[in-house]
Amino acid sequence: GVDRKGINCPLVYAKAYACYALKVAIAPEIPNNAASLAPFEIIAPEGTIVNAVHPAPVALRHIVGHFVPDTVYDAFDKIVPGLVPAEGAGCLCNFQVSLRSRTDVPVPTDTLRSEVLTFNSGGSGARPEFDGLNATAFPSGVMTMPVEATEHVGPVIIWRKELRPDSGGAGQYRGGLGQYMEVGARTGHEFDIQAMFDRIDHPARGRRGGSEGAATTIMRDDGVPMKGKGKQFVPHGCKVMMAFPGGAGYGSVSDRDLTLVKRDLARGYISERTAAEDYGLTMAEIEKVRSAVAAGEHV
Repeated sequence: GVDRKGINCPLVYAKAYACYALKVAIAPEIPNNAASLAPFEIIAPEGTIVNAVHPAPVALRHIVGHFVPDTVYDAFDKIVPGLVPAEGAGCLCNFQVSLRSRTDVPVPTDTLRSEVLTFNSGGSGARPEFDGLNATAFPSGVMTMPVEATEHVGPVIIWRKELRPDSGGAGQYRGGLGQYMEVGARTGHEFDIQAMFDRIDHPARGRRGGSEGAATTIMRDDGVPMKGKGKQFVPHGCKVMMAFPGGAGYGSVSDRDLTLVKRDLARGYISERTAAEDYGLTMAEIEKVRSAVAAGEHV
């Protein structure tokens, strides 16, 4: 059936992402038009989360719709192995903050009320011959505004936005990294955050022996856990700490080129512990990479 919340997906949306997944896998060079899309037949039971009908709420349809390609690829890989990527972050990691004057003290005169929506990405899944892409949306192609532009439109502060080391699943080809974000409000403000996340309980799954990516986490900086979906209050002086998911790995980790492992270690994509425990680098090799980085040498 359909969900009482807005994650339901109309059939036209599910069809679009199912066709997109197949097109980019088997015929990416053919333009989209009526003729190239005619061979695809997409069916889904009516009254479900992938074929919701009026009056089902569908405002957050991307949360379900963006997982359609992974579902298609899971089946496709069993028919034509070695062609499709491992699972990635799936849906965009979007959140909206509703900022206002703090309500626990008299209202300051210089505060602002504002609504700020940001579009963010976890990592994409590793591919049959390449690593996944870091903090890159798939199947969506959306990009977000720079942090400076976001902070300019309202009393919001992005305290942290950086790649999340060790979040990409291990494998012959590593999953793309997710990212860390921390958001708060300027002095004198509190806010509600509308979370629109997934991959909390079900991280991206590896393919052909690859490891799963890291799951999404969200909590306040005072230790209060938060939900991955829904509107939640954040009091004055608190920040929301988010870790967006990594893509899964592809192929056996034992087949990974150690040159790439050393490169990832030098770039901070993986930690020394992951380099040793997952990829088998010796302490001597790790120390050599550490010394090269300290000397400014290319690894």
